[in-house]
Amino acid sequence: TRDRLGLRSYEDERWRKRRYFKSKKIKSSIEVIRPKSLKVTIPITIKDLASAMKLKASELIQKLFLQGITLTINDYLNDETTIQLLGHEFDCEISIDVEEEKRLQITDLTIKEEISNTPKENLTTRPAVITFMGHVDHGKTSLIDAIRLSNLANQEAGQITQHIGAFTAKTKFGLITILDTPGHEAFTEMRSRGANVTDIVVLVIAGDEGIRDQTIEAIKQAKDANVPMVVAINKSDKAGFDPEKIYRSLADRELLPEAWGGTVLTINCSAKTKEGVNELLEMLSLQAEILELRADPNARARGTILESEMHKGLGAAATVLVQNGTLKTSDAIVFSDKYGRIKTLHDQFDNIVDSAGPSMPVMITGLSSLAEAGSEFVVVENEKVAKDLADARKEKMKLKSLQKAKPFSLESLEKKEKKTLPIILRADVQGSLEALKTSLLKIKSDKVELSIVSAEVGEISESDIRLASASKSVILGFHTKIESHAESLIKQLKVIILQHNIIYHAIDEVKELMRSTLDKLEEFNDIGKAKVIAVFKSSHLGLIAGCLITDGIVKRNSFVRIIRDGKEITKTKIASLKRVKEDVKEANKGLECGIVLENFSDVQNEDIFEAYDITYVEQEL
Repeated sequence: TRDRLGLRSYEDERWRKRRYFKSKKIKSSIEVIRPKSLKVTIPITIKDLASAMKLKASELIQKLFLQGITLTINDYLNDETTIQLLGHEFDCEISIDVEEEKRLQITDLTIKEEISNTPKENLTTRPAVITFMGHVDHGKTSLIDAIRLSNLANQEAGQITQHIGAFTAKTKFGLITILDTPGHEAFTEMRSRGANVTDIVVLVIAGDEGIRDQTIEAIKQAKDANVPMVVAINKSDKAGFDPEKIYRSLADRELLPEAWGGTVLTINCSAKTKEGVNELLEMLSLQAEILELRADPNARARGTILESEMHKGLGAAATVLVQNGTLKTSDAIVFSDKYGRIKTLHDQFDNIVDSAGPSMPVMITGLSSLAEAGSEFVVVENEKVAKDLADARKEKMKLKSLQKAKPFSLESLEKKEKKTLPIILRADVQGSLEALKTSLLKIKSDKVELSIVSAEVGEISESDIRLASASKSVILGFHTKIESHAESLIKQLKVIILQHNIIYHAIDEVKELMRSTLDKLEEFNDIGKAKVIAVFKSSHLGLIAGCLITDGIVKRNSFVRIIRDGKEITKTKIASLKRVKEDVKEANKGLECGIVLENFSDVQNEDIFEAYDITYVEQEL
């Protein structure tokens, strides 16, 4: 009907699909309730801190940036003050949770503090721990042999000590525990371990040589550890024995000998004739009495790991010194980030014992992995607790190592390309491995870098040989053997293996290897000059330069510089040298000859040929 009445006009209205509009949902803003106080453990990433504070990480990064600290979302915050200031900015009181730290530490008391806090009635007298220190070859081990009536010195390679030795000796003055340290400069760490666990240091000085480098170092280490010193002036049977000279040297280093009215005890002795050995023992027992050395044998055992090794048949083993309490078989122990449940205890003669009291050195087995020499061990309730503690400590160490990212710098890009010598180290015990590694990394060179691919304790195995082949490394074995079935693989993969028993021989050979990686340097020696006086063409040889030798000698196959109008055009080599159609080896000053050059045909009159030889010289590190 609307159409009939003309009410609908189609011109101005088109048909349109009806749209359905969804009613917009009004978003209700959820208010974020931020905490007013927080407890966090450090180190913590910015991401985790922001999450705990209910903030965006970008807000924290911005605040830090304004304070001049540039960090990213996954970087760690380790500084207590920075974290607390960030909290203050966002009205949040942040405190650091130290409960976990305390749990991992087990105890915050040192062994000495623990003993001093023990009731006096629980304490008993313990043997003194005496460390023999001094320069290499001054007779430390021989002196110990004289006390123990043993023969250790001749068993060491090159008759120099390269391991830390721990023994108990029975003397007429009672029991004493002796630590023998190496005198060679490479074993600094081993000596400092000896100084830190000892009660008395016996400083052995050869009476004919006097105070040397490692003697000075030993004095410093004993002073740092605050340990009393007794000076044994050895080799009194030798012709050049001069105690007065040693008294002077000691006095110069603020150690006034008793003979000169000071407090430092000095004893003249000889390990060879055993003269003065009893006097030395008497002095040591007097010193021990003054120190009143006590320990609680009923406490939980604590002590220090002196040395560790991979023992064939026993697995990871460690030589430990019990400093307080009694260590028994089946005890669960924690040391650094590793743990163990003691299977066996071995005394110095390799006899199995059930327990070890204070001041007793023993070898223990049943460890999860190799112990780090110098780390402290403590007995815990059971193996499960020990494992949990070790795992948590390992995780913490991993976090710390992640934080130590190397800072990027443009200088590192600009650094000249150095030659690299990759090396795999294998040693019999942890201490020797550490000494070897430190000594090798001390080799100074601007041209060659030493890259230690792997450094472990134990025999050289098949996997080591495969690793050496893949990384093109040299294997250096110190006091260690090659596994019997690995011999064929060495020949097959052509791997270089160096085996040494004496540390400075090993260091010298590595230096030589580093030198051999360097390219030889070219040295130019001028030998003569020739002037072109005529140029001939030959169908066989091309251009022949007719020359007069003006200086020195020109040889066939000599290298030549071609000089034209006082400028060097090119360098080439003599292909042929003739005199009157005869081939000659050389032409001397004043003679005329024909010269054909290699790959050069643009010879002109008046050109000068400067002949020279090249010699190749080996570079120094």
